[in-house]
Amino acid sequence: MFMDTRLNVVMYHYVRDLPRTRFPRIKAALSDDFRRQVAWLSERHEMATLESALAFLAGKYQPARDLCLLTFDDGLRDHYTEVLPVLAERRIQGLFFIITSCLEGGVVSVHKNHFLMAALELDEYRQAFLQRLADLNPEAGTAIEMKQAQRSYPWDTSEVAAFKYLLNFQLQEALRDRILDELFLEYLGDEKPFARELYLSWDQAREMQANRMLIGGHSHSHVALSTMDSELLRANLEMSTRMLHDQLKPQNIWPFAYPYGKSNSFNSLTVQTIRDLGFACAFATEVGDNQVGQDMFCIRRFDTRDIRSEPNPPFDQARPFGLVLQA
Repeated sequence: MFMDTRLNVVMYHYVRDLPRTRFPRIKAALSDDFRRQVAWLSERHEMATLESALAFLAGKYQPARDLCLLTFDDGLRDHYTEVLPVLAERRIQGLFFIITSCLEGGVVSVHKNHFLMAALELDEYRQAFLQRLADLNPEAGTAIEMKQAQRSYPWDTSEVAAFKYLLNFQLQEALRDRILDELFLEYLGDEKPFARELYLSWDQAREMQANRMLIGGHSHSHVALSTMDSELLRANLEMSTRMLHDQLKPQNIWPFAYPYGKSNSFNSLTVQTIRDLGFACAFATEVGDNQVGQDMFCIRRFDTRDIRSEPNPPFDQARPFGLVLQA
């Protein structure tokens, strides 16, 4: 009989020394906080590999204490410069989920939005976006279901959550991308050099593999996969999968992370497609820990901001991870 142990999966995106960057307002884990957080997690968990985590969920491995697995979304250069040295020193495996189009020289819309929000005041940016939207398509609906928006973006203010939800879930992709392309060029310049600075290269991804890290799929273009029809979905995921296998070293296990990751961002067709393409598991952004028998294609995660390095973190109420490192 298995002890009451859990798998806690922590999710990171940007990890950087914010005050020294061009965009100090981007939402990121500070580099020093990340180092302290990894140390704190390591003291309290058995640091998992994907292999040990999946064996635990399948009931084939019993750890002496809770497992912790570290995951990193979007294939950012931060993960090579700031994260890899910390994990390699401690011999901890990280899972790094790559948006394959980004390694070919483009900036995806979700990141254009992040950096426009970091560069401009929200009112200025939102007004510029909505004015272009009205010019291009006066009939485009902008009403938002706020419960869904706040559930999708729990760490944002209601205004920011509503704007992100409009862009990422409601607007027609081509229309949204056209507006973001124009605004990005106007305010931040050519996206190609920006992409080279923002994302990993394939060489860096291979070096990460050589240091025991695993690379996973995160789609080709970071669109909410539930919004795509079956033909577009398969084309997007097949492109991503083919590039991963062509550019990277072989791996025994290939994981996947859903773009956005809440339950409204993927569906049964998404799951079947990534299964068909050979992915062994998939990570969501639904919050919670994972027990034996957890669905391998809906593994829950905690955002790094869910983590508090308190002397006695609140594990008691429904076993929340309770972790946001405040030094």
